[in-house]
Amino acid sequence: MNHAIDFQSISYDLLTITSRKKTLHNQLFRVESGKVLLKLGKNEYVFNAGDAFWLPIECLMSLTILPNSQLSLVKLSVRLADQFPKKAGKVHLSPLSKALLDKLLHESDLATVNDLLQVVRREIIELQPKLAQTPECLAISKWQPKTDSISGELALVLLVREARKQRLSGTKLGVICDNLFAGNKEQLQLLSQSLLGNTELD
Repeated sequence: MNHAIDFQSISYDLLTITSRKKTLHNQLFRVESGKVLLKLGKNEYVFNAGDAFWLPIECLMSLTILPNSQLSLVKLSVRLADQFPKKAGKVHLSPLSKALLDKLLHESDLATVNDLLQVVRREIIELQPKLAQTPECLAISKWQPKTDSISGELALVLLVREARKQRLSGTKLGVICDNLFAGNKEQLQLLSQSLLGNTELD
């Protein structure tokens, strides 16, 4: 990143799955719309529209961002000497922080953006991230193919994510189709196309 603090608003039309890796920056996320799954260790945490979460630098994690989601992201460089929170987790934003992020979503003047981000930076120092397993989090963490503990779009997302994981590990499409989709190749291709934008689970 070129600046010590950077703000982005990112829209995801398709299912987006990041690889498991350590974060290079301190990061504050707010879900503007949609749903995000954060995997830390063996557990997954669910964040819906209006939720915010913090990821410190060197945090080993992966994200699953559902289609038609929008995220606001504040990145803070490792060069900053501030005492930012050391733990990952959900955070409760102050009214001021919420107003600042709302303003940043629509502000185009660079000088104003930089001024707003300096206030956000001070607000972040006061955050107290916490991790809690809600019933939905527990259901996702324990989810296995061919179970009906989760339904709707989320169930399809988890199924396609598992298929993609197997594909990336070298399993052939035909085997994945047999194991996860009862041999229904058309269903596999349709779901892959609608969620990932291709039929090859890439």
